[in-house]
Amino acid sequence: MKLPNGFGTVYRLQGNRRRPYVVKKTIQHKQKALGYFETFADAMAYLVEYNRDPALLSPSKTTFSEVYALWKAQHFPRLRSEAARISYRNSYRHCSRLHQMIFVDIRLGHLDLVIDDVRRSGCGYPTQKKVRSLLEQLYKYALRYDLVVKDYARYLDIDRPKKLHKKKPFTVRQRNKLWRGVSEIPETRHVLMLIYSGCRVGEYRHIRKTDVKLRRRVIVIRHSKTDAGAGRLVPIPKRLIPWYENAMQTPGLYICGRADGSRHSYDSFRRAIFDPVMRHFGMIHTPHECRHTLASMLDSADVNRTVIKLILGHSLEGVTERVYTHKSVRELLRAIDKVCT
Repeated sequence: MKLPNGFGTVYRLQGNRRRPYVVKKTIQHKQKALGYFETFADAMAYLVEYNRDPALLSPSKTTFSEVYALWKAQHFPRLRSEAARISYRNSYRHCSRLHQMIFVDIRLGHLDLVIDDVRRSGCGYPTQKKVRSLLEQLYKYALRYDLVVKDYARYLDIDRPKKLHKKKPFTVRQRNKLWRGVSEIPETRHVLMLIYSGCRVGEYRHIRKTDVKLRRRVIVIRHSKTDAGAGRLVPIPKRLIPWYENAMQTPGLYICGRADGSRHSYDSFRRAIFDPVMRHFGMIHTPHECRHTLASMLDSADVNRTVIKLILGHSLEGVTERVYTHKSVRELLRAIDKVCT
């Protein structure tokens, strides 16, 4: 992707190198290497930091694609989730009619046409919201570096959200049916493990065997969409220990991986595991309702609200919860064993 004149460049060197990406810039009519990096994103982030002089970004020449490239180099290294990066990349593709336009020349009418393109492609509110979020981020960046004087993204209208499916927890009868049916369809174990972990589906798919500490009866969640979710300890119920031990013996790095040992995508998790179980038992649920189920069970069991937040990875509110409340692993284990007997 073309960067502004005089900004510098990033490219990959040939051969098998530990840091294959080089950052180069012309200084005093000579091109000099500024550093070597493991990833393209790290190299671009360094180049952006090096070029802090806003004068290098000319409002009359900087295109939408160039603003996106510079913003991406700054923002992507801060994102914990690969899903968030994919979402931004997809949103950028939806803005294809803007790619070659000079950013300062873009008006609200152009942004409206982008949303119209999204509608015509068959995408609804969720995708429109993500595209608008990207545009808001880019305008924030452009304002910061004096590339524009007005934020048109703030005036952008999108469709209203539609409630397609009301989230509902698994009932007691349904959970008992799943417990009884484990011998009929082995994948049922993963549905119950998802329910009693309270993990988001993305978190569960990313659990490596090294993250499961059987002696302590906890799982270390390293991949999460939120800061509060990453790094937390999820208690393992005593009743589920044999299933985790069995999962540790399967091929691959993950406790819930594909047949070849690789990690499931969200779609493959649903196709291979979750949806077949739902069809077999005649149930209509989404994977995220497993998380709702644990939250409901913990609340009905009068578990301390802070303990519930710690298990689910919700952010703690107020000074008392964030600073002065310290809950031990033992308390988390007591809570999960209370609802999984």
